[in-house]
Amino acid sequence: MLNDFEHELMEYFTDKLFRLHEAATLISCYAADWTSRLKLINIYRSLSKHETYDHPISLNLKIQGHTYPFCMRLSDIFILGEILFEQQYSMKSRLPEAPTIIDAGGNVGISALWFAGHYPQANLHIFEPASDNLAYLKKNARFWPGARIFETALGRRGGEVVLHMGKFGGMHSLMKNALAKGSAEKVVRVGTLADHMAEFKINKIDLLKLDIEGSELDVLIGLGNRINDVSVIVGEVHEAIIDPEDFFSYLREGGFKVLWTRRFHGSKEQQVHGFEAVNVA
Repeated sequence: MLNDFEHELMEYFTDKLFRLHEAATLISCYAADWTSRLKLINIYRSLSKHETYDHPISLNLKIQGHTYPFCMRLSDIFILGEILFEQQYSMKSRLPEAPTIIDAGGNVGISALWFAGHYPQANLHIFEPASDNLAYLKKNARFWPGARIFETALGRRGGEVVLHMGKFGGMHSLMKNALAKGSAEKVVRVGTLADHMAEFKINKIDLLKLDIEGSELDVLIGLGNRINDVSVIVGEVHEAIIDPEDFFSYLREGGFKVLWTRRFHGSKEQQVHGFEAVNVA
């Protein structure tokens, strides 16, 4: 049986090997040119230098044969790895050729990049309330023909709400959780998906992606009866903030079947897991 030191040492080397595999995959499979490959190499070399995490990075990335310019902060490499290397939004469900996709929690646009590459004809509505993320998201979305950005949060009712600013852009949350403890706060607009569907005459959402740092259940409640008009939901459940049993019970009561739940790298420590659910009602 391993002692504490041996256990920590094993975790350290396991993480290093994981990052090496992640880096090799991003460099060999997703970087579209040598300049982008060299930039990715330099990013991984800089991961121990936290003072560089806000540095802007410009890459050319290829998704499903499509090449897109992409801007992000150095710290966003972790989200890039989650979505491109771990393929957190690779689904069992099949979507139509030109799906309507709601990206709740757009961040700088890495999930939207994945969807744009796999579904280039998608009608893509991206929700992101944080100004630091929006600056990058707006630059990136110029290259996705079907994308529209909405500078608002999603929840169970419309109005205004306090956004707690996390250490990194992917940690901002409407919930006052441990990740955002002691952080700055910003008042942002919040709306419901039911109102959004009515305003934009959306009859059906083919895919709802949720990565909103603990507000997942609020977004579902904000759909009301329009949850019946959602085909597939994929995303993350933040166990430290909401009860997974409550979340999945709500889905099942709404006519959804959970196809899978799983952990990704580091998600056990972060108390997060991914899922995919399909409407079978």
